[in-house]
Amino acid sequence: MRGSPRSVQELLYQKLMESPGFHRFVRRIYYRINGLQEPMGNDSLPHAGQNFRPTALQKFKAFRVLFWDEMRSVVGLERRFNKRF
Repeated sequence: MRGSPRSVQELLYQKLMESPGFHRFVRRIYYRINGLQEPMGNDSLPHAGQNFRPTALQKFKAFRVLFWDEMRSVVGLERRFNKRF
């Protein structure tokens, strides 16, 4: 259990850390900065049980694209997919 705060600053800090609204605010800023979508809460999505399972051909194509992009950067050419990844 916490003792009493030693200063007004500590009291305000404790109140801020206990505030769910502050944590929601920080979470929203985190998602915006990192380019993530906010989760939809506890709502179940209709396709939540389905997972994307790429085929061997899709995996090979993705590997090939990334491999040649890396080769381009090694040789000194500009990457083609630096905006997407």
